[in-house]
Amino acid sequence: MSLGKLGSVRLETRLQTVADLINAPIHLDIGSDHAHLPLYLLQSGRIQKAFVIEKNLSPFKRSQKALESYCAEVRLGDGLEPVQKGEVDSLSLCGLGALRIAKILAKHPERVPPKVVLQSNDTAEPLRVWASESGFHLKHEDIVQGFWRYNVLAFVKAEGNDAAYHGVPKTAALRYGPLLLKAQHPLLLAELQHQRHCLSKLPAHPQIEQKLELIDMARAYFT
Repeated sequence: MSLGKLGSVRLETRLQTVADLINAPIHLDIGSDHAHLPLYLLQSGRIQKAFVIEKNLSPFKRSQKALESYCAEVRLGDGLEPVQKGEVDSLSLCGLGALRIAKILAKHPERVPPKVVLQSNDTAEPLRVWASESGFHLKHEDIVQGFWRYNVLAFVKAEGNDAAYHGVPKTAALRYGPLLLKAQHPLLLAELQHQRHCLSKLPAHPQIEQKLELIDMARAYFT
């Protein structure tokens, strides 16, 4: 497994990809657990101060211990509830399903900072939908191979139409990623081929046909 390394901090590939997208004075990481990501960001100078929110007591204590000698504050709470509007400059939320991540962000929209980096363990479509409905533009997206194929996306608060979706059918773009399609990302192609193979074995049904059509629309970008 490819690892990022700085001193005693070792990040697995998905978290290293997230870390490379973060550069802000005050950063918030939700559900940090062992605090590897905020610790790396502090040690590398990518952030000046870290806030960490943990929902449960055990990870709260682990994060406190890991960050006790750094400019960091660990708070116990659910999602964005322990954070005030304007308190942080950027946010990361990693290692959860995309729908759960989107629900956390949507619960307190006024507390979401202008820069957000998200890593989901499944399809990133709910994250793109959340961003489109919440005034965030997609600036970067990637797929990282690990135990699963992980989606990593970076958004910024902005007005107007999101340029990432220009020239790409919106339905396919929300499902599979406009920047991934434009870049002809090889891991996306592998995922499309896998999905099509699985769906083609199922009995004919209008919903199956719609899914296959959407997959073929996306696969057309790789020809």
